[in-house]
Amino acid sequence: MASRRVLAAIILVVPFLYIYGLGLVSLFLDTDDAYITPSVLLVSLFLNLLVMAGSAMLATRALYGGSLRDVLHRLYVRRSNAVISAIAGVVAAVLFLLVLGIALVMAQQYGYDVDNELSGAIAENMTPLLLFMVPVLSALSEELFFRGFIQMRLASWRGQALAIPVSALLFGVAHLAYRHPVQVFAPFAFGVVLGVLMMRYRNVMAPVAAHFTFNFVQLTAVYLL
Repeated sequence: MASRRVLAAIILVVPFLYIYGLGLVSLFLDTDDAYITPSVLLVSLFLNLLVMAGSAMLATRALYGGSLRDVLHRLYVRRSNAVISAIAGVVAAVLFLLVLGIALVMAQQYGYDVDNELSGAIAENMTPLLLFMVPVLSALSEELFFRGFIQMRLASWRGQALAIPVSALLFGVAHLAYRHPVQVFAPFAFGVVLGVLMMRYRNVMAPVAAHFTFNFVQLTAVYLL
């Protein structure tokens, strides 16, 4: 078992370097120099899926063995309770969006700037295809990694009380590239909601549905307005 853990740890080096290494590097780059096009966004989404979801699956396979079906089951990709989990995720995301929207409006009234250059650049390059692909691919890649693997492994090791805030913190810090406090705190807070959904329904469909809804509503609002 020790050798399996070592192998899993080695596999996890890749996504951690990719997620947090790029985030740190981006802090020293000029956002104006960021090369963002619809094609670049689409490629980066598939790369994220490969690195995060792929590493979660490989690390799970290294730890426990088994078939692809077994690996997905251990990542809480399950048919049981899937519909109810998805509905709960959508409802939770809508409620969180309402609370976040009120908080941001209040922050603006007190003179706090909530605009973000990178978010604006992404919005400017949004297309009908990306309007759907961004929420789908980001939800799948990030929830399989942060909730299906990281959180649930931590929960089995140290319990829910530690697993939920730690996975949420890792999720929030993963958004450092946006270089704005709101873009780190909001994902952290949302990560707590996603973590609670994961523990309540024990089906990754709950946080995936919530994550998809959150991103889709935000992107649609920006795209249409």
